Amino acid sequence: MFPRVWFDRIAGLLLACTAMVGGLLAQAPVRERELADRELAALLAQIRPTTDETAYRTIGWRNQFWPAVQEAQRLGRPILFWTMNGHPLGCT
Repeated sequence: MFPRVWFDRIAGLLLACTAMVGGLLAQAPVRERELADRELAALLAQIRPTTDETAYRTIGWRNQFWPAVQEAQRLGRPILFWTMNGHPLGCT
């Protein structure tokens, strides 16, 4: 069992956290409003990637090795061989 001192400290901490959260909720009222069309357009312009940032999409990537080798030999181009081991998001 917890000694009485620990129980008092934990109860005091919970009370302080409850008061702090209640104060924060009272200070920050949640306002909902609709975005105007120009505000939405400005926001989307900031979020969407530029054409320079999406230039990699214009590269003719190949997902099979041997046909890529044959095409590279025919065109006299190098090959970028990308391989990995594991989960693509690093979740192993």
